Amino acid sequence: MKIIFAVLLVLVEAGLLNSDATGFSHKMPDTTPKISGPDSAINPIDSLLKQFNVDNARRPRVALAIVRSSRTHNVDARLIASILIIESRGNPFAISRSDAVGIMQIHVPTWARTVDEEGINLFKIEDNIDFGARILKKYVEQYGRDEGIKRYNGWIAGDSESEQNAEAYFQRVQRVYLSSLHVR
Repeated sequence: MKIIFAVLLVLVEAGLLNSDATGFSHKMPDTTPKISGPDSAINPIDSLLKQFNVDNARRPRVALAIVRSSRTHNVDARLIASILIIESRGNPFAISRSDAVGIMQIHVPTWARTVDEEGINLFKIEDNIDFGARILKKYVEQYGRDEGIKRYNGWIAGDSESEQNAEAYFQRVQRVYLSSLHVR
């Protein structure tokens, strides 16, 4: 599956294939709240992304997408940004060894049906962040904040290696999140 995504990415970047042809085109109406004028919520998120070297060219777009998804799904924007930083450092074309895709590293084997049914483009910054925020919200509501963060990373209860990996992941997210308290 990783090879398929890599090939699609190369074709899209080369302009030989558009997102509609990949089957990942976004067909749902844009229901995110429109932000007009300066928004004080964007600056601290942008600063946090800058602190962790997220690409300058895409950073404003990423910060805006985080704030919009945060508001739409009632999820802490700093938590979304912290997870995004740990997952991909803001790379919308990241693909992991475990077939997680995009800026929020959506695990394709787990979420492929929803992605397909809803026409989510995992390589589009706004789609990926919004879907990642929805997944995070679901896990936090179901398991609580700390365990929800671990579940976002794929923690399997009862598996000691998975528990260790999830705890290390949680600690990395926490470090980024706590550093965001000092960012203005």
